[in-house]
Amino acid sequence: MPADIASYPLVSVLFVTYKRVHLLERTLRSFRQNTDYPNLELVVTDDGSPARIQAQIRALGFDKCVLAHKNRGLGANANAGLRACSGKYILFLQDDWECMGPSRYLRDAVAVMEANPRIANLKFYGIRHLQGGSLAGATEMCYEIRNDVAPGPGGYCLYSDTPHLKSSASLSALGFYKEGCRMEQCELDYDTRFNRQTRYAAAYFPEYYNRVFLHIGGEESFRARSLAHKLRRRLAAWTLPLKEAYPGIYDVGRRSYRHLCARRRKESEPHAQ
Repeated sequence: MPADIASYPLVSVLFVTYKRVHLLERTLRSFRQNTDYPNLELVVTDDGSPARIQAQIRALGFDKCVLAHKNRGLGANANAGLRACSGKYILFLQDDWECMGPSRYLRDAVAVMEANPRIANLKFYGIRHLQGGSLAGATEMCYEIRNDVAPGPGGYCLYSDTPHLKSSASLSALGFYKEGCRMEQCELDYDTRFNRQTRYAAAYFPEYYNRVFLHIGGEESFRARSLAHKLRRRLAAWTLPLKEAYPGIYDVGRRSYRHLCARRRKESEPHAQ
């Protein structure tokens, strides 16, 4: 553990939760066990869970607890937590991600962002991206993500509800998350805004990608229980024979579907900047 803590920028770790304190506890415990960054602020934001659950959250030992009195949705919950964060960088963690290490991952991530101020979002999980130039600052290789693919289902998703480190400075330029809308719309709105601007970029470590954090809450996901998700799963099952028998035709149809989704989002979100 480095002795000179003050030489490390403060990182606020924002745990976003709702009614899943058993998963939150596991996420928090694994983070503490497998992260050696020395200058941390642990913040939790809860979206109106019952008083019994909020009492359990308080007992977990966070530095700051932002506990809403009523449920207002993902955007409002995330924004309330972000406003309570005082770190130069914010590690965004929903309540169902177990940290596996290696313990140096956060030190490397901060080092890259310190050396490359244009990098405002460092992803730890998701689909593979088109690789841009390599970035200095850490012993592990880190690459800028090429911003030339459409966001959307199965696509880019730079907001992502998956673990990522962001700079607090970028919040001033990009703004906070959209409130009063469905979870998916909140996520994709921020994703679209990030992709339309050129001041900031995103990056990832191939060595850490999809390895540092393990998703442990898939079966309890609020999205997985939604009607839209169930319909998408049903559609995927229907198209599986086509994918196996005619992969070329399937790929063309899949790309066309992504393009249509991206165009519909663009037409429906004129406020995006």
